[in-house]
Amino acid sequence: MTDRRPDCVYGILVQDSRIFMLNYDGGLGLPGGAFRPLADDRKVELRAHLYDLLGIEARSIWAQGAFLYRHPQEEEERFSGFYTVWQWEPEIPSGIGQWLDQDAVARADIPASLRILLFSVISTLAVRTR
Repeated sequence: MTDRRPDCVYGILVQDSRIFMLNYDGGLGLPGGAFRPLADDRKVELRAHLYDLLGIEARSIWAQGAFLYRHPQEEEERFSGFYTVWQWEPEIPSGIGQWLDQDAVARADIPASLRILLFSVISTLAVRTR
């Protein structure tokens, strides 16, 4: 694991052992985007992207990892940070993406590195503490 500044930040929204992915012209992709040069906080930047793209206020964001990833709207791979989002409000608008279970992730046309990360996230049991 590295603490290198990512070029992009993406959210892995998890609900009921499913992952949310947006529909893009180039295929399915995680919501997120560029980590702007003057931004200081990765989670704050991701919250802003999720609000802009999905209209949600994200909470309970956990860092998952970072690796080279080519988003469907990008021409090249970029070093990207991935963050699991377990809670948000309001609900994600319908029709802008798909909820994928483990079988659907296995069939999705996504890079192997992302598929492995999504399998790991789906199989993680989150315990809520007070």
